[in-house]
Amino acid sequence: MVGNSKAIRRMLTVMLAVGALTLTASCGTDSPKEQPERERKAATVPVFKLHMTSDLWTRTNHDKSYGSGRKIDKPKNLAEEPNGMVTVELTGPQMVDYLQILDYNAHTGGVAPERALATAVYDAVTPVVDRIETPPAPGAPAPEITITAAVGSGTPPPSATAAPAAPSGR
Repeated sequence: MVGNSKAIRRMLTVMLAVGALTLTASCGTDSPKEQPERERKAATVPVFKLHMTSDLWTRTNHDKSYGSGRKIDKPKNLAEEPNGMVTVELTGPQMVDYLQILDYNAHTGGVAPERALATAVYDAVTPVVDRIETPPAPGAPAPEITITAAVGSGTPPPSATAAPAAPSGR
């Protein structure tokens, strides 16, 4: 009985390892190695301001991972601009969620419906996040990111601007 118990445990261990590997391979992304640091930096910022078309926000603010469809339901603020754009204000934790959504859609092993748009927005947002010094100085202006309507259309790349980064306390 003892020998049989060891064989069963070995078989279960192998089955669990194969299952975990299959799950990881089917749901994994090829995230940039900088992604965890970007999420850490974004979490420390009180608010971000994104300027983009309403359609672009709608099309990039969701992923269909795990069948549930993850999205940011209530940004800190969403305001229409007179030029047909919107200003989306996200808290630091919401920006972390948005970065994860963009990362999943841009770098997934599968085919995300909005992959080109997610990649373009991710590529516009991340340089601003990368320049953030943590922790931000009290009262520092919110980082602002402008993503032009030309994103995803093969025309000039999006522009990204940020408020000057506060010096690092290190």
